[in-house]
Amino acid sequence: MLQELKDFLAFLTNLWGILAGVSVFFPLSNVLVEVVPCCAYGTDECVFDLVPPILITTVATIVPLFVVQVTFAGRDQFRRSNRRAMLRKAWLSLSAGVLSLLAYVATYRAYGEYAYGYFGLGSGDPRKMLFEIPLLVAYVVFFSLLTRAFMILGMIEFFGNRSTRDGD
Repeated sequence: MLQELKDFLAFLTNLWGILAGVSVFFPLSNVLVEVVPCCAYGTDECVFDLVPPILITTVATIVPLFVVQVTFAGRDQFRRSNRRAMLRKAWLSLSAGVLSLLAYVATYRAYGEYAYGYFGLGSGDPRKMLFEIPLLVAYVVFFSLLTRAFMILGMIEFFGNRSTRDGD
């Protein structure tokens, strides 16, 4: 078990591990580069009024780290499942993650455009949570599913190489 964990940590330094690591830490870097909009109300085109963006970023970093741990804990399924089924899971995760991102961006834009004028939501209005919580969920789901997709690919590669190397 300990050797397997050491081998897996060493594996994480290769391409798949780097991609999974980037998807885990992208929410933190997103604060700097603002690729996916996530900023506080009162600045240009920013919508988060009641839920602080730092909370969103923190949750969007913690949950993908949990996804990495859960994926590693379920490593036996990578030994038993066929490659095609696992690749399908990776594609499904990636696709669902992209759909989550699209839902996030669409909701973010609609919320920013119509919160005050159409819905009449002023600053500090508790009804804004009806938009901000789904935005939080969509943001976290995007990064979590992206991490899961890359972790699945990495685990396929890791256990595929390991079984041929170990003679399993």
